[in-house]
Amino acid sequence: MNTETFLVRTMSDTVETDIRRVSTIANEILPRYDMAPLSFEELRRIADGPFDLFLIPLIFAQEFAQDPTLPFNEAKRVEIRRQALEIARKHGYDVNPPEFLPGIEESLKETQSAGMRNILMTTGGRRYKHQAMEKAGIGGYFAEIVDRKETYYAKEQGLYYLYRKNQFPLLRIILLTGTATYIRAGNNADGCKVGDTELQVVTVALSTEHSYNDEETLKAARPKLLIHRFDELLPSLDDLKSQAA
Repeated sequence: MNTETFLVRTMSDTVETDIRRVSTIANEILPRYDMAPLSFEELRRIADGPFDLFLIPLIFAQEFAQDPTLPFNEAKRVEIRRQALEIARKHGYDVNPPEFLPGIEESLKETQSAGMRNILMTTGGRRYKHQAMEKAGIGGYFAEIVDRKETYYAKEQGLYYLYRKNQFPLLRIILLTGTATYIRAGNNADGCKVGDTELQVVTVALSTEHSYNDEETLKAARPKLLIHRFDELLPSLDDLKSQAA
């Protein structure tokens, strides 16, 4: 069977160092609703991207208890995003992208040399994504950016987008992420079959100081692999393949 392998990296915590910015923005929004700021440890147990999805259940807890779909209420999302953008502008986040994770270029080269197609997935818009990556010299390693247009309501949608677009008999996605909701989405999408095509998703949690979620939260999402450094990725995948053989 003809198999193509995509390595999908999430932007905010396996490429960029974004979580500290999320912490700053969240903790400047919460007092506006008479809520105490979150400790960094508390934040990493619930953090998600886009962060309005995890702030809405927290800020509007009583409404959320009555309506579990509240995080997808566009009026609520606009309310949170408007304030987030205001705070981001105050700190210069809207024009100055986060730093890239140490070792990201070497990892991209390594996975590309191993025959994988590098894909970037983000629940944000493109904005400066292309320019920032080109300036840092890593933009050329990505075959595609899957952004908010494909992942807006559910992270599974971004994975299904790749599956539908690429009509391989078997599409294998290695999903590398530090966010638990992405792991759950990958597990949900694994095994999808449409006609003569099949989608296989191998979820890999990258647990570092820059991950959106802490290691306990990542483990609870049941990734197929958990690593702490980029250089553990390919050996861990080889071990997983050997175990399945």
